[in-house]
Amino acid sequence: MSEIELKFQIPAQKHKAFCLAFQRKKPETVQLQAKYFDTADCCLQQRKIALRQRLENHTWMQTLKAPKNAIERLEIESELGEQEPAVIDLAMYLQDAKLKKLLEPLLQPQNPLQLQFETRVQRQRFIQKIADSEIELAFDQGEIIAGQRSAPVNEIEFELKQGSIHELIQSVQPWVEKYQIWLDSSSKALKGQMLQQALQAAPVQYQSSLALHADDHVGAALAKIIANCLEHLLPNSSAIAGQQYEAGHVHQARVAIRRMRSALKTFGQWAGRDTQAWQDQLAELFRQLGATRDRDALAASLIPQLQLAGSPVSELPAQEAVEEDISALFRAPKTTLLLLELIEFSHQPQDGKSRLKKQSRKQLNKMHQQICQAESAFEQLQAEEKHRLRKRVKRLRYSVEFIASLYPQSAMKPYLKALKPLQESLGRFNDLTVAQALFEKSVSQQPQSWFVLGWIAAEQHHIEQQIQQELTAFCQAQCFWK
Repeated sequence: MSEIELKFQIPAQKHKAFCLAFQRKKPETVQLQAKYFDTADCCLQQRKIALRQRLENHTWMQTLKAPKNAIERLEIESELGEQEPAVIDLAMYLQDAKLKKLLEPLLQPQNPLQLQFETRVQRQRFIQKIADSEIELAFDQGEIIAGQRSAPVNEIEFELKQGSIHELIQSVQPWVEKYQIWLDSSSKALKGQMLQQALQAAPVQYQSSLALHADDHVGAALAKIIANCLEHLLPNSSAIAGQQYEAGHVHQARVAIRRMRSALKTFGQWAGRDTQAWQDQLAELFRQLGATRDRDALAASLIPQLQLAGSPVSELPAQEAVEEDISALFRAPKTTLLLLELIEFSHQPQDGKSRLKKQSRKQLNKMHQQICQAESAFEQLQAEEKHRLRKRVKRLRYSVEFIASLYPQSAMKPYLKALKPLQESLGRFNDLTVAQALFEKSVSQQPQSWFVLGWIAAEQHHIEQQIQQELTAFCQAQCFWK
C-alpha cells in the first residue's frame, strides 16, 4: 500500500505551546521501539529503502518503505507477534518483481542484514476528520541511537489515512501559522543512517528523470513536472532548514527552484489557475539564496584560475554585511505554506484540454526565436540584456528536459549538443560579471585587485567571442519538436 504523510520539525521557542495544544486534543500515547537493518555496504540505503522491526506497545511489526515521490511512499507492513523476531523475513516482499529486483543483493549469503541503529519514541496521536477525510496527527519525542551516538527526535507527522490531499494540507496549515512548524522530508531512517555513519549532512539530491505522455494535457503534465521539481527541492531544502548542509545543497535547491519557475512560466498559463503568486514567491526565495551560491561558485571556480594566472589576490573580497541565515528561509511559515500549496497542486487531478505536445511546440518556438535574435550582436548587448539571454537559455534547457520523454533521444541529442555549451558559457560569463562587481568594490582598500579586474576583462572578451560562435551553431540546430 501507499503511505502519504508530511513531517515537520517544531521550533524550540514554540515547543512548550505546541505540546500544550497537542495535549488538549487528548491523544493516545504509544511507546515505539524500532530496529533498522541494512547490509554492511548499505545496499538498502543506496536504494532509499528502509527496513525495520518495531515494537508497538506489545506487538512487533516488520515494515519495508520505499519512496514513490516527495510525500508518498510504498509501505509493506506485517505483524510478527509479541516475541521479538530472531531473523528478518524477506519472503513477503519477493512476490513483487520490482521489489525482488531491488532486494536481490540481500538474498546473497555473503551480504547479510545487520542492525544499523535503533529508535525509541513516545508517540502521541489522534485522528482529525475534515469532510470525508481522516488525517492522523502523530507527535514523536524520543531519540535515535547508533552505537555510542544518539540524536533527539522531536517532530510531528500528518498522515492521510483516507480522503484527499486537499484536506491533508488543510489540516496542516493552522499548525504552521500558529506554531511555525517547518517541512522536513528526511525520515528517521535517513537520520539514523547519518548518525550511524557520522555524517554531518544528508546526500545532496539531484534532479531525477521525468516521464510524460504524449496524450497528457498541459495541466496534468505541469502537475507531474512540479512533483518532479519537489522531489529535487525538498531533500535539499530540508537539509538547509535543519542547518546540516553543504554548498551542494544550496546550489541544487536553487536549480530545483529555477526548474520550477521555468515550468510555471512555460506551461503555467494552461494550468487552470493563476500561478503568478507562486512564481513571485519562488523568485524571491531564489534571490535570497543567490548571494550564498554566488560566493561558493566563485570560490570553487575563479580562485583556482586566478592562482594559476599568478594573481597577487587569492581570495574573494570580504563581505560588507553579515551573510543572511539561509536556513531561516526554509523554516519560515510563508515558505512552508508555499511548499504545501505546490505539493497539493502536484498531487491533485488537473483539468484541461490543451495537449502538452501541441502547446509546448508554441512555447519552444518562441524561446528559440528570442534567443536567436541575439546572434547578430551579442557583444553589443547591454549587461541586463545578456543576463536576460542567459535566463532564456536556461529556461529553454529546462523546458526541453521536461518534455524529453515525448521525443526520440536521437532527435533531441543534436539540439541539446548545441544548447548545453551555450548555457555553460553564458553561466561562466555571468560568474565573471558577479566577480567583477565584487572586486571593483575592493580596489580602494586592495589595489592588487586591479590585476584581477584586468584578468576578468580579458576572460570576458574571450568568452563573448565563444558565445557568439555558440549562438551561431545553436541557431543552425534543427528544432526537434517540429
